[in-house]
Amino acid sequence: MVEMSCMEHDKYVTRSQFVTHMMGRVLEKFGLESSPINTKGYESSLNLVENTKRDSFDLLFMYNQNVLEQFKRLDMAFESIKKELFKRLHQVYRKHLFGDNYGRVLFSLGDKLLGVEVYGEGFISQKFWKGDFLF
Repeated sequence: MVEMSCMEHDKYVTRSQFVTHMMGRVLEKFGLESSPINTKGYESSLNLVENTKRDSFDLLFMYNQNVLEQFKRLDMAFESIKKELFKRLHQVYRKHLFGDNYGRVLFSLGDKLLGVEVYGEGFISQKFWKGDFLF
């Protein structure tokens, strides 16, 4: 047993147990089920669901003032991963559709910009900008 204040306890509990219990609940809602080809990592996830689904929801989430901060951090982490995955997916699709010859080039013509988008062997579009306006 470690002696500490209630505030310190809540802070540490939130950091050490929130993610574990939250992910267990998320995976339970996701409908994680055993399969004939479970990996060790997948088995760990199934065990996480089994170990957390019966824990007190109120004790872990409702009465700890630090939970909102952890929710925000978890949400930001999910958003970051989604952005990275969609960025990679976009790059794969773009390369599949246009090959390696895709690019966007801007040329300065006095106070105007000429934008050329290149796809594959030729250019697709050419646009003129002056300030924020497209011509």
